Amino acid sequence: MVVGVDTFCCDPYLPCRIILAFVLTPEEKMRYRIGLLIDSLIGGGAERITLNFAEQFSKLGHDVHVFLVKNEIQHVTKDAQYQIHPVSEDGEFSKNKFFNKLELAKRLKNKVHSIEKSDGKEFLFFISSAEDMDRLSKMAGLDNTIIRYRNSIKVYLQSKIGNKQGLKKIERTIRWKRKFKSVYAGRHIVTVSKALIDEFDELNIRSKSIRNIYNPFDFDTIRKRASEPVNYPDEPYIIYVAKLENRKRQDVLLRAYAEAKASQKLVLLGGVYTDSDIQWQNDMKALAKELGIEEKVVFAGFDQNPYPWIKNAQLFVMSSDSEGLPTVLIESLIVGTKVVSTNCPTGPSEILTGQLASYLSPVGESGPLAVNIVRALEEYPEIDESLISQYRSEMVAKAYIEHAKALFEA
Repeated sequence: MVVGVDTFCCDPYLPCRIILAFVLTPEEKMRYRIGLLIDSLIGGGAERITLNFAEQFSKLGHDVHVFLVKNEIQHVTKDAQYQIHPVSEDGEFSKNKFFNKLELAKRLKNKVHSIEKSDGKEFLFFISSAEDMDRLSKMAGLDNTIIRYRNSIKVYLQSKIGNKQGLKKIERTIRWKRKFKSVYAGRHIVTVSKALIDEFDELNIRSKSIRNIYNPFDFDTIRKRASEPVNYPDEPYIIYVAKLENRKRQDVLLRAYAEAKASQKLVLLGGVYTDSDIQWQNDMKALAKELGIEEKVVFAGFDQNPYPWIKNAQLFVMSSDSEGLPTVLIESLIVGTKVVSTNCPTGPSEILTGQLASYLSPVGESGPLAVNIVRALEEYPEIDESLISQYRSEMVAKAYIEHAKALFEA
């Protein structure tokens, strides 16, 4: 509620700025201010999850702000009940990485303080869902940040160590563990799967607090959007929705698809965002040609609404080397599409349980994945709603708020 207006001029040569003074009503005081931190809103699972949080917290009546490292938005945010604040246009202020991070952290801190000063209401907490924001939130002194940890630490460290052997392997292992601990030790962590808590323990990373809360999914919205018209193929198809990158292992899927000799087409729905992504996409097109399946494989690119594609597929297949809690597996089950997946760290084994567990296959192996593709197309258990009820967005959002209140409210 506005109770007064004041004006001042910070520079005699510039127009005056207007400052609005606010007093919060009792209803407004009951609302929490919540910040969501992400690098951008390009197409991807982490970005969709961040917007799921934003929408659900807003539905619960809270004041939600999404902070971006870069002003890149592909997802639909029209008529959103939350505000979006890019920290920069492209994330680049200096060629020096350290000074660049300092500038980004300063701008993030200033944006947060500006919002808080506008009405005197502080943020109860922030959720960081990107590696850049994990670092920047610490540098900005946002101590009430909860890091939504979302990928296998072991796989992450292995990717940094590479194929080094002997002393070089030891040196890299020590260096990257130290870097990881410098960001995550002593922080408030919420893991997206239970298995990730075990990885923190095994690697002796001592967080300030740690617990598991699954990612949020708005079942009603997903199912409604799944009925919208899109240009998916008229003929039967199998689908994989993922960014085109080597961690998603589209190469394993292409080989498994060729081995399965499925009559359905294969749709790869996902965008490319870096030079390495473009190279990977080119490699996959070359592999499809080498396998003699190029006429049956559709590289469909990014679509803001993947749900009709998933709903109308005969089977969803995931071939990743690593995940946190694979968004697309849960979304597929929500719209009633059969799922086959590699049993990668982490998440698939927590999603595909009971009878569905037999549709998990070893990471990196096309043969067992091909067998499961054939088997799933022939027969598949009924998808029980009880398997996915724990991912409902309202339950997840309330769990985060209660957790944050316990951590940060005086």
